[in-house]
Amino acid sequence: MARDDPMFGPYGRHATREARAVFTALTRRGGSIRLAPWLRRLAPEEQRVLFEAVDELQERYWITIAWRRAPPGLPEDAPRPLTDIDRLVSTRFGRRKYRSTWPPAD
Repeated sequence: MARDDPMFGPYGRHATREARAVFTALTRRGGSIRLAPWLRRLAPEEQRVLFEAVDELQERYWITIAWRRAPPGLPEDAPRPLTDIDRLVSTRFGRRKYRSTWPPAD
């Protein structure tokens, strides 16, 4: 497959180890998980890795992000902090692709 295939994006053909770990935790909990409890247990460096994995999974269309309600008066297109994420939800596409995109055994 071509490297510029939109299905793979900037991350390559296979999901990173961190992204697979996040998706594994998500599927083990029924496909939906609140983000706040995770963030409380993680150090700031680990939170950065988590957000990178969440960003990758969202770009691959494996998850959708459910945001908290925006405060009144905030424009719709205003950027919001990642701590405003309420929960992560797996998509049907992500549940299907999860097992089929494991890297080949070495």
